[in-house]
Amino acid sequence: MDQATLPKKGMRVLVDLDWLQGNIRCQHRCPAHMDVPGYIRLIKEGKYRESYELMRETNPFPAVCGYICPHPCETKCKRGDFDRPVAIDALKRFVTDYIFKNKIRIFPPKIKQREEKVAIIGAGPAGLAAANDLAGMGYKVTVFEKEPQVGGMMMWAIPSYRLPREQIMFDVSQIVARGVEIRTNTPIGSPGKTISDLFKEGYKAVFLAVGAQKGKRLEIPGEEGTAGVMDCLVFLKNVNAGDLRSPGKKVAVIGGGNSAIDAVRTAKRLSPEASIVYRRTREEMPALPWEVEEAEHEGVQFHFLSAPVRILTENGKVKALECVKMKLGKPDSSGRRRPEPIPNSEFTIETDCIITAISQEPDLKFLGENHRLEVTKSGMLAVNDVLMTNKEGVFAGGDVTLGPSTVIECIAQGHTAAKSIDRFIRGEDIKEPKKKVWVTLLDSEFVSREENYDAVPRQKMQMLPAVDREGTFNLVELGLAESQAEIEASRCLKCDLSINVETNECVLCGRCSMVCPVGALRQVDVYDESQAYRPFLSKDGIVIKYTDVCIRCGNCKDCPVNVISLKRVLWKPNEEINKTIEEREE
Repeated sequence: MDQATLPKKGMRVLVDLDWLQGNIRCQHRCPAHMDVPGYIRLIKEGKYRESYELMRETNPFPAVCGYICPHPCETKCKRGDFDRPVAIDALKRFVTDYIFKNKIRIFPPKIKQREEKVAIIGAGPAGLAAANDLAGMGYKVTVFEKEPQVGGMMMWAIPSYRLPREQIMFDVSQIVARGVEIRTNTPIGSPGKTISDLFKEGYKAVFLAVGAQKGKRLEIPGEEGTAGVMDCLVFLKNVNAGDLRSPGKKVAVIGGGNSAIDAVRTAKRLSPEASIVYRRTREEMPALPWEVEEAEHEGVQFHFLSAPVRILTENGKVKALECVKMKLGKPDSSGRRRPEPIPNSEFTIETDCIITAISQEPDLKFLGENHRLEVTKSGMLAVNDVLMTNKEGVFAGGDVTLGPSTVIECIAQGHTAAKSIDRFIRGEDIKEPKKKVWVTLLDSEFVSREENYDAVPRQKMQMLPAVDREGTFNLVELGLAESQAEIEASRCLKCDLSINVETNECVLCGRCSMVCPVGALRQVDVYDESQAYRPFLSKDGIVIKYTDVCIRCGNCKDCPVNVISLKRVLWKPNEEINKTIEEREE
């Protein structure tokens, strides 16, 4: 953590999470609660190194997330209420690309070391996020990874045209610099070293972050033992390991999630034809919409409202896929309309390769038969709110408890696990979830909005033309230029700034409410329950602020009696993680 980003002075107050959810919406919506307004403000000021260091306070994988995060923060961006949301993720990528390409050295912090050891099984985003945090607390952390390479699904399942491998290793290098030891080619579990053995070796806690690496089967005739039928994770792992052989002339991928789109776009780069078979419509696809759009640009075909019923074979190899047409019925537990087969609507799709991508589940065989850890009906490890299993000292998180999820969700699980493990080792109560959080209120300068700022369009990232993607794994999204990043950062409405009105000194002149373009400041009669606006009131009047609609335009700053001020609400959810850092090592 960069000590320069810590507040040197300010008022500490407790706020409800509900207030943060309604006001600093982007930061609250981010599973890792990154300080989005903070790092965008630093980008606007040209302070790219400081922006990067601020990102790393809550996200040990800013480079990875800059390329592949589904950016849920943008769904809550206030700019999107009347325009298009700020391109938060593209700005994150711009900064991490700048740091990486310019070889800007980020010095590791000097940390006060503790004696206790923690073992983490799995070097994916959840495991490495927890390792990063625990190392920041001073613990001796060892990560055990069965594969020859770190990164988990980031490394093996995400195609390189979306995520360059050097970006993964760049983030990992920052984690290792904190003192985290990563042992690759080191599986844990039966018949080798077990979890019990780790405790015997002196580890005070174990975090299971082994992912969900086993693909679910279709359970249809012709699937078992047929050449040309493969799971999407196996296919993607082989390709990412360097096997660029064509899987077939006509490839059919079954599924509608992100893994299915990754698989079909990868197959299209290696094969003449590739298609998606999905039992619902495009609107119901859980895959990211922009990834589906890019698949279309690349020539992928789509068979919507189609469900596989049988694999047709010839001499033990795939010949065709028999499907049935579907219609949408009433909503199911997911909220989407349930697909129902249409009688006598069978048809066949000619194919010589079928890749299944319907879901993944954890493979818990490594635990052995008598592991005594509670498992849910869906085959995932059962944990409580603080990610502890039913076995004391054993925690679990990421895909092994959530099922297939995103990198940023796994990072958030790593944060939770690290905090819980720290409290467990120190003997503190870890069962009480937080309903309120500490924030720091800092005096801030009023925003000077440029004229027509609301007309500035969202900057468009340059893309590799579809014709240049054929047969290659070159990066498709090419990033923002520096000039674009500056413009895009200016579109942020700075929702971490909050108007403060000293109502006891207010003379109720009405100026602030008259110049506010969005009605964020209103004069009301304290005895009038309707809270209707009135320009001039008696001594029983008051100015009410509506921070959630304020656009920080600064029109109200010229108060004749100077009772209006601006405060920055600084929320640092990971303050306790890095509390043992003493100074930066130069």
